[in-house]
Amino acid sequence: MESKTATEGSGVQRGVVLPGAIFALSFAIYAGSAVGAVLAGNMGWKIGLAVLSGTFIANLAIIGHDAVHRSFTRLRWLNRLIGTWAFLPALHPYGRWEHHHNRVHHCYTAQLGVDNAYPPMTPDAYRAASPARRLCYRFTRSLIGQPFFYMVDIWAIDMFLPFVRRPHGLRTSDWRDIAIVYSWLVLSTFGLAVLSWDLDGGSFRAALWNGGIYGVLIPFLVWNVFISFVTIVQHTGPRVRWVVPTGRFSTHEERLGGTVHVVFPEALDWFFHRVMQHVVHHVNPIIPLYRLKHEEKKLLGGEPAPIVETWTPLYHWRMTRDCKLYDPATKSWRRFPAARGRFKDGAAAPA
Repeated sequence: MESKTATEGSGVQRGVVLPGAIFALSFAIYAGSAVGAVLAGNMGWKIGLAVLSGTFIANLAIIGHDAVHRSFTRLRWLNRLIGTWAFLPALHPYGRWEHHHNRVHHCYTAQLGVDNAYPPMTPDAYRAASPARRLCYRFTRSLIGQPFFYMVDIWAIDMFLPFVRRPHGLRTSDWRDIAIVYSWLVLSTFGLAVLSWDLDGGSFRAALWNGGIYGVLIPFLVWNVFISFVTIVQHTGPRVRWVVPTGRFSTHEERLGGTVHVVFPEALDWFFHRVMQHVVHHVNPIIPLYRLKHEEKKLLGGEPAPIVETWTPLYHWRMTRDCKLYDPATKSWRRFPAARGRFKDGAAAPA
């Protein structure tokens, strides 16, 4: 079940026409740019349109995220329909995202070893880890490795191949959603290949490579860079606090302490549906994306005060440098141990 806050009435009105138009426009631009990338003859246009397509996969996934929370429209069945479609280009089954995001991340926000939003290791856990596990962890906490975090740690094992690790934990609806995603992957790849068949000299193999790489793979990789970045900056930072598992849903204070309001350029914040107005979303996930900024403004003046960080490349570099391991005993971040095994202090989080 979702946390209590997620299911309480919020007093925020959810529409039908406006969200329907937002979804239709985003999906049309995604599909148009994917087709354009496959049909374009110039390599610059192909890559540019493929990147645009991936950008709108991210745009659609934010819509799907709202729909899974049942906050995008006021109609339950329409949320299910839009959520399923919006997540298809990202290759995410609706039910697996709901479990991973709603039932784990929102219920147990910032709980070490439970929450899945770029969770840090503790110094003790790092000492006890195998060399291979340490190496993998160090890579995903680096600037180079961060873009791969979500695709490797979350998507591959929890979304696309969940039956490998937990074959008996999937519901009938999960298998149906997974089948829909696999069907989408096959049909979209072959459909794009058919469209470019003549342009590729009549070779279906060449057309298949064209459709697969520029219409599916590159956009998918772009989306993964986006979701990794968003997950990291929203739940990691010098003032972010993680807590030991409590065996219960995170409290209001724990959600505020583990979530960052990221100040981003207005145009990007608007384009990505106010996804950085994230603190109020953790307080009440039923607020739709087209009401987030208004509701976030109300929250920012409250007590306890939410964490607010202005994103810049320098801030991101410092965050990456300092936020390697989290020590819940001292409520502070640590860098990796030096050659002699001593942990370096990072930026301490306030008690």
